Amino acid sequence: MKLGLCDKCGKPVEAVYETCENAVYLAKQCPECGPTQTLVSKDARKWHWKRSICGYEEPSASKCSLDCAHCDHKAVTKPTTVAVDVTNRCNQRCPICLAYVDAMGYSFQPPIEYFDKIFQQFRTQEPRPNICFFGGEPTVHEDFIDIVRLARSYGFQVQLFTNGLKLADPEYCKELCALGIQVNFGLDGTLPTIYRTLRGDNSLAVKRRAFDNVVKCGVNKLTVVSTLAVGVNDDNMAELMELIHDYRHHVSVWAFVPLTPCWGSDSVDLEPTTTECVEHVFESMMPRLEFVSTGMMRFQVLSRFFGRQTLGGSHPNCESATLLVSDGVRYQPISRYLTISLSELLVRLRSLDRELMRTDAALPPHGLKRSLFGAWTFIRLLVLLGGAIDFREFFGRKRLVNAVAAVADLIRGRKIDRILSERTAFKHILTLLTIPYEDKGGLEDARLKDCPAVFAYEDVETGRIRTTAFCSWQTVKDQVCRTIQTHYDIKHALAATDGRISEVAEQSPRRTAASSE
Repeated sequence: MKLGLCDKCGKPVEAVYETCENAVYLAKQCPECGPTQTLVSKDARKWHWKRSICGYEEPSASKCSLDCAHCDHKAVTKPTTVAVDVTNRCNQRCPICLAYVDAMGYSFQPPIEYFDKIFQQFRTQEPRPNICFFGGEPTVHEDFIDIVRLARSYGFQVQLFTNGLKLADPEYCKELCALGIQVNFGLDGTLPTIYRTLRGDNSLAVKRRAFDNVVKCGVNKLTVVSTLAVGVNDDNMAELMELIHDYRHHVSVWAFVPLTPCWGSDSVDLEPTTTECVEHVFESMMPRLEFVSTGMMRFQVLSRFFGRQTLGGSHPNCESATLLVSDGVRYQPISRYLTISLSELLVRLRSLDRELMRTDAALPPHGLKRSLFGAWTFIRLLVLLGGAIDFREFFGRKRLVNAVAAVADLIRGRKIDRILSERTAFKHILTLLTIPYEDKGGLEDARLKDCPAVFAYEDVETGRIRTTAFCSWQTVKDQVCRTIQTHYDIKHALAATDGRISEVAEQSPRRTAASSE
C-alpha cells in the first residue's frame, strides 16, 4: 500500500499512481474528503522510463507513515545535506510564494543560539553534512553573517539559497563571500517581464549587479537557480544559457525549480510545471541531451574516483540531472564525447559498483587483499570507461599524451573532476539539475523514505534537534516555525523582565540610603 497526502485535509491516505493522456497523477482516497489527485508529470513515458532504467520496483507495503510532525528522519537515513530555514522575512513579495511574513501571518527570525543548537547536533556526524540556508530570504536576518561564521567555525561546508538582492551591496557581498560560502543565486531569466510575472517586481538590474559582485568575490562553485514556468520563461532559457556560458569559469551548476501550484492568490494564473517539462525545454534545444535520475549517479565503491554526492534524491522520480561541456563557444551535451548514451554509461557503472560492493564487503579494511582489490577496481573502471568514451573528442589533439597522463592521475588517486579539467576537453562542465520541491500533493512515502536531504529544526518542547525529509518540510513548516518563534519570544521577554528586576533591586538600596540621609 502506498501513502500520499490528501489535497484537502493533508492527512496521510492511501494513494496510487494513475496515467491519463500521457500525464501521471498521484490519486488519493481520503475517508473524510473523498478522492483527490495531484499532477506529478506531463510526460508519462519518460516518468516510467526513469523507473525502468533504474530497475525500480514499487514497494509492496508503505515505506513510512508520512507522519512527518512526529518523525525524526535522521534516525532513518543519515543526511548528507542539512537545510535550515533562517527566517521568513524577505525583501521581495513574490506572488508565487507563501514562505514570507505576509503570507504566513507572523515573523520567524530565531536568535543565533537556535542555529548553534542545530550545528552542535551535526558537528560530530561523519561524513559531516553540508549546511544549506533557506528562507524567506536568509540575508535579511540581521545576524546572518554571524550565523554563517558560526557554521564555518564548526567546519561545515555552507550553502546559501538567495534571491541575491542584498548582495548588490558590494561591502556586504564581500564580507559574506569571504567566509567561504557557496552561493545558490536566484536568476529566472534575462528579461524584466519574467520578473514582473514571477516576482512581482523589476529586480533584474539589481540581480545582475549582485551577480557580478559575487563573481568578483571569487565564490567557489557558484550555482544559478531558476524557477522555470512553462509559458513564462521557458523560451528564454537559451538566452540565459548564453549568459551563464559567459560566466563558465565561475558557474558550475544550473538548477531548476519547476513551478508547482503553491501560491494562495487567485490573481496568479500560471500553468503547473513538472520535472519532465524542464527536461523537455533543454532536450528540445539540444537533441542529444539526456537527463537521468540523480540516484543513478550515487556510487559506493566507485565513489573513491567520482567523489561523494551530497545532493540528489535516491528515488528515480525525484531530482534529475545531466552534464554540459563548453567547447569554448557554447555548451555541448556530454553525449558528444561518448560512444553510448549517458543513461547506458550510468547503468554499466552502477552494475560494476554493485558487483564490487559484494567483494568489498568481504575484505578487511587494510592489507594486501584490500590493495589488490583497489587495483582491480581501477582496471575494471578503466576498461568500462575506455569502451564508452570517444577518445578523439574527449582528449583533444594530444589525445595519447593526455590519455596517459589521465591514467597516471587516476593511479595516484586524483579525483575525476580535476583530471577532466586538466587532461581532457572538459575544461568547463555545467551540471543541469532539477529540484522538485514545494509539491505537498505529490509527496508519497517511498520518495521520502531514503531521501539524504533534510530540514533540521529545534523541538522547543524537548530541546532536541529533529529533522524531516527535504520535501516534507512544507507539511510541518508553518506550525513548527510558529512554535519556535513563540518560544524564543517568551524566553527573551522573561530574560528582559529578569534584567529589569535585577536592575531595580540593585538600585533600591541606594535609593533607600539616599532617602534616609
